[in-house]
Amino acid sequence: MYYNIMWFNDAVELDKELAMKKVHIIMYHYVRDLVHSRYPEIRGLDQSLFIQQMDHIMKHYRVITMESLLEAYSKEDFSGIPDNALLLTFDDGYVDHYTVVYPILKKYGVQGSFFPNAMAVKEHKLLTVNRIHFILAEAERKGKMRELVSDCFCSMDKYRMAGADIEENQKIYDRIGVPNRWDSGEVIFVKRLLQNELPEEMRNEMAKEFFAKYVGVEEDVFARELYMNMDQIRCMKQGGMFFGIHGYDHYWLGKLPVEQMQKDVEKALTYFDGIIDRDSWVMNYPYGNYSDDVIEYIRQAGCRLGVSVEARVAELGKDHPYTLPRLDTNDIYPKGDKG
Repeated sequence: MYYNIMWFNDAVELDKELAMKKVHIIMYHYVRDLVHSRYPEIRGLDQSLFIQQMDHIMKHYRVITMESLLEAYSKEDFSGIPDNALLLTFDDGYVDHYTVVYPILKKYGVQGSFFPNAMAVKEHKLLTVNRIHFILAEAERKGKMRELVSDCFCSMDKYRMAGADIEENQKIYDRIGVPNRWDSGEVIFVKRLLQNELPEEMRNEMAKEFFAKYVGVEEDVFARELYMNMDQIRCMKQGGMFFGIHGYDHYWLGKLPVEQMQKDVEKALTYFDGIIDRDSWVMNYPYGNYSDDVIEYIRQAGCRLGVSVEARVAELGKDHPYTLPRLDTNDIYPKGDKG
């Protein structure tokens, strides 16, 4: 069953009561004992706060499974979704999800939906997105954010001298270094520059250089400590957890050439075959980035739902099934008050 990109705008009318069903879909990344970790400045949730959130969630919400949401969409019937429904999602496949999150979810008797990147699990390679996380964490901890920005400028100058056509440093900074509700302009500048602003080979080389300087750990060793392995994923799957697709190499899928986007998604599907149901799986877009081409391709490949990073409560029957919004963990009590 497929609903095209305009489905909820002009193609279907649902019963009003059913259309107003809502689900709080919560997005988590790192969940660990931050204070006692080697990287206390990483943008994550301390495990003590996660337990407090779970206590609050269990008192005020009904935690649902991803399978129940898939079934509701398959039947076009949301009547079985309870009031105050909530869905827990965990991005990127960190080992925290096995060592910290999984035991806590089992204790509370609820399901989490997990979206690891295939390359990190299969090849034990550090994803650029995680290089950036830990570069920033260490630069902030050491009070070296201005130095990191200067390093970015110097690297771009070197590429220009070698013939690269790159916009002037300050113009790039002014254009992309716009602070948001979580991060300063300096942090956003480094993130955007190394995530997507520059050509892939260039930004990957810069990220590796900065990781060596600011973190100083061999990347293969770091990756094996950072991500779950397939044995842990299988254990969680057998324990009732749900797994979906988060790409192979954590690309901005909507900005890739179509063939490269399709190859990235297919590689992830192939690797996690047996962990996911190829006829009914869920997509979690890296960086929340997608396009009509992405949605059409994953639909044809058996995807039935997709989750984004738009920060609000999902309204079933109104929001597009392939771009369901999610609240950040920082929006939820005790860190936030949304919902």
